[in-house]
Amino acid sequence: MSSPIASAQAPAFARGAAWSALNALGGVALPFIVFIAFARWLSPAQVGVAVLATSLAEIVKAFGAPGLYEALLQQGPGAHRHHQTALAALLILGTGLTAVFAALIAILGRFLPSVAEAGWLLDVVGLRILFDLATTQPQAALAQRLSFGRMASRSIVANVGAGLFGGLIALSGHPFEGLIAYLTAQSVLIFATTAIGTGVLVRPRLWHDCIADMRREAFAASIVRLVAAANNYLDQIVVAGMIGSARLAFFNLGKRVETTFITAASSFSTILFQPLFSLQATARAAGLRNGLAMLTVICGAPAAFMVANAPGVIHVVFGERWAEAAPVAAILACSGFARALGSVHGALLSVSRRNHQLMWVTSVSATSGIALVVVLSPFGIGAVAAALALKNAAMVAWMAVLTRHDFPRSGSAYVLVVALPFAAMLGASYGVHAGVAHLLGGVQGGQTAALVLSGCSVPLAGLAALAPSLGLPASLRSLNPFRRPPNSSWSIAP
Repeated sequence: MSSPIASAQAPAFARGAAWSALNALGGVALPFIVFIAFARWLSPAQVGVAVLATSLAEIVKAFGAPGLYEALLQQGPGAHRHHQTALAALLILGTGLTAVFAALIAILGRFLPSVAEAGWLLDVVGLRILFDLATTQPQAALAQRLSFGRMASRSIVANVGAGLFGGLIALSGHPFEGLIAYLTAQSVLIFATTAIGTGVLVRPRLWHDCIADMRREAFAASIVRLVAAANNYLDQIVVAGMIGSARLAFFNLGKRVETTFITAASSFSTILFQPLFSLQATARAAGLRNGLAMLTVICGAPAAFMVANAPGVIHVVFGERWAEAAPVAAILACSGFARALGSVHGALLSVSRRNHQLMWVTSVSATSGIALVVVLSPFGIGAVAAALALKNAAMVAWMAVLTRHDFPRSGSAYVLVVALPFAAMLGASYGVHAGVAHLLGGVQGGQTAALVLSGCSVPLAGLAALAPSLGLPASLRSLNPFRRPPNSSWSIAP
């Protein structure tokens, strides 16, 4: 039997995977670098006000029917009137919600002096709502064309352009205004790079029959996105209230690690998995298997590295005073890996008219997560992080059950392309770190060397463990230490 990766869809899958990886790198690394720069220019209070406004904008935006993206993908590439209807609805909702955001900022200003001091500048952040919602229609059209390159390059162009724009304003003596300009320009440039020169932006017009066609799936998908936004932003507020500020910083550090995995997985889901699943109804089992294998290497490798090396990483990068965050960072790295795996199943459910099922999964995930924080907060942030990781693993199992008819023998696939490679990466990371630390114990730079060599060993071990499941050339298969000899039999003879 030929390998799924060697199927007829392999070229498109590989091309989309490459662009998704590039987009994930740009979506994680570039904003982090820009954030470090503004954190050095501004006080924590100023950065906090900007982050508060951005978080509020993301929650408000989730009420703007962003689920029309999934609804459009299900209509096929020739549904011009559906695209017109979706864009008209998104522009109407985006305009209204931008005004709602400004009103909420004014209300917050009555209770938070820092918001009042920022003044009208925070209202500018509300433009993210309008431009992000307007981008939904042309992005769906690009996804239907499998325009991986344009979809991936958007975030890179937007982050670089917005960073330069905001940086120039900051260097001219207005760092806070520069941060607001950067946050807003991101959405403006993503819209521009999606719509300009692609011919996919339609003239907005409402068609009542198209509204009826998309209403059910758009509503369910929008609820999924709303719950996800609440899950990503509200749990921090609960943690702050239940555990207190003394431990909140350590928990936030772990959440940043988890968010990195979610951002990367979201890139693959939007650019690769959703478009392919919507167009290739007969190859979904291969796509699910390939997606799980890919994210096991991309997200499983850093998760395994953090589990084995969290104390050293936290000490080298953040300093000794952050040592208490190491266990939380390791646990939430595994939680992020689990959520990344779940995104593969979620992508399939979202474009196969099963958004109501996905809505129930995400709703249960969000509400149970908040409940776990409330119940376990007296036992410390480690207990909270462990419970959240187990909850996310249970959600992945639930979504795997929902897609079992699309993915026969999914249990054995999880063993081959997820469990065994992750175990190999964990073993390699622990083994190399322990060996190097023993050899270079007490030597200056020994800890850094152990981290570097351990990090290099992790992806190599994962790829080696995955190799038997991949359609590799014979020359490469012969180099795999985990290969199975042809016509092999059990024997203890020499």
